[in-house]
Amino acid sequence: MSSVGQEVDVTPGEDGSSQGLVKMDAGSLAILNRSEIEQQVSTAKMYPRSIKRFRDESMEMVTLTEKIAEECIYALPRGGKTIEGPSARFAEIVISAWGNSRAGARVISEDNESLTAQGFFFDVERNVTISMEIKRRITDKHGRRYNADMIATTGNAAASIAFRNAVLKGIPKAFWTDMYDAARKAAVGTVETLVNKRAAMVGYFQKMGVTPEMICATLEIPGVEDIGLEELAKLKGMATALKEGESTPEQLFKMPEKEEKSTKGTAGLKDKLKAKEKPAPEPEKKPEPEKTPEKAPPEHKKDPEVAPQSTNGKAPDAIPVIVSTVSAILRGSKNLTELDQAWKREVEGGTLEKVDKKRLAYVYTEVRAALTKESA
Repeated sequence: MSSVGQEVDVTPGEDGSSQGLVKMDAGSLAILNRSEIEQQVSTAKMYPRSIKRFRDESMEMVTLTEKIAEECIYALPRGGKTIEGPSARFAEIVISAWGNSRAGARVISEDNESLTAQGFFFDVERNVTISMEIKRRITDKHGRRYNADMIATTGNAAASIAFRNAVLKGIPKAFWTDMYDAARKAAVGTVETLVNKRAAMVGYFQKMGVTPEMICATLEIPGVEDIGLEELAKLKGMATALKEGESTPEQLFKMPEKEEKSTKGTAGLKDKLKAKEKPAPEPEKKPEPEKTPEKAPPEHKKDPEVAPQSTNGKAPDAIPVIVSTVSAILRGSKNLTELDQAWKREVEGGTLEKVDKKRLAYVYTEVRAALTKESA
């Protein structure tokens, strides 16, 4: 005799005995699911969460390493602005420390042009339920439907976003906003580490076919050397969005306009250096062959522009691009304080070769002398 709400199919086994396969109807599954939830609620009442323990554990986890901190932030350009916030990885860390809760996500509908994913969060201790839905297009810019693999990838990305939205909506923002700020700070670093992290981030995107010009055009800055801590945080958030499949390089970065190519990025900087390093042509004078200089200028009184360690008398291609870049930054200092800060940040805080530092030391001395003379 079968139980109420169940059907039993009897099939012969390999040894001749009969085996029963139980098929449960929707009502039985609902009863089991309800029993499971009631058990979790009972356990949550017995072992209530501690907000202090939750905050301590979450803060420790999101700042454990720089890599973990980077995974906790994301950034996406939308409507001319960059939207930045906590990622799905951050939501996973937060809910694991929150405890006494259930969360998940799944694709609930799909048509010819889009699919919809639903994420849910259920705090069994507080009896609070949150449900969030996210919709994603499954056609390309020409209106052609994605293949099966791409649709599955889009569905997973949409479910991840829906999960994140539901969890971060269910757990009050006041409890985790400072954790996100701490993770962001740990991922970006300080001014002392800016040069190395900036170079590493640009190199990471270059492997994906994203040029420095595209990075500068997206961040709306003149050149790579203008990437500061805020811009670096956006780049790290974009990298996380790429890893999680929320976006593609084509969607994140834009090509600079043709007329702006010569003034943006490293190429534009090299053109500026060329223009700055070439002295203005002097008015033509009639030659006077009968007059010759009485004495050649001594060797030690050469003009600073052609001194051995100067970067001014050399074409940009004869020295590393980074030396030209740092040289331009030093020469652009408006006072001695700004000059010293630029030296510590770009030279002492960077990873330059010894010979490059010697070249830049000459530029530093030359600029310092000029600024001292102006302030006198």
